[in-house]
Amino acid sequence: MFLSNQTRLKIQEIIKRISLDKEVSLNERIFVEKHAKYSSTIWTWLKKANSLRRYGKQDQESINGLIQSLGLDGLDSENHFDPENDDIADWFSGSPDWVRRS
Repeated sequence: MFLSNQTRLKIQEIIKRISLDKEVSLNERIFVEKHAKYSSTIWTWLKKANSLRRYGKQDQESINGLIQSLGLDGLDSENHFDPENDDIADWFSGSPDWVRRS
């Protein structure tokens, strides 16, 4: 999916406000989510922004900092995969289409 420079800048501005816990309208959130569904880059930006909003910037030398910088879930213990009780397919069910197709 090709993005114009203007669209990319708009998405980055919205995502920056999300990371800073600033006001984001429903239409803006839908706009970003729509693009994140088809772009792994935008999906990662959004995951990082949500992590920054929820937990603040983590120490980059820690495992939490690594998890946050990669845009992964895992700062909450309920997001950790438990091979004894979790099915790997169910664990990835909330992922965007491009991850499930991999």
